[in-house]
Amino acid sequence: MSTNLQATTSERRQHFLKVPEVDLLSNVKPRTIYEMVAQHRIPYRKPPGTNILRFDLDEILAWTRGENSK
Repeated sequence: MSTNLQATTSERRQHFLKVPEVDLLSNVKPRTIYEMVAQHRIPYRKPPGTNILRFDLDEILAWTRGENSK
């Protein structure tokens, strides 16, 4: 009996970016990205208890297109 794993992997996994990747994607300098995070002007994630910033690819793409992602 074979198992079809593709059916369970059809759900799209979130892809998270780091600041340098957002820099390349949006052509915004890292310093500006940090300022925008502090001002809540860019969608971001910060795991509890850490200072690590991560950015969801889909949210950043929507943000670069000027769509409301929140």
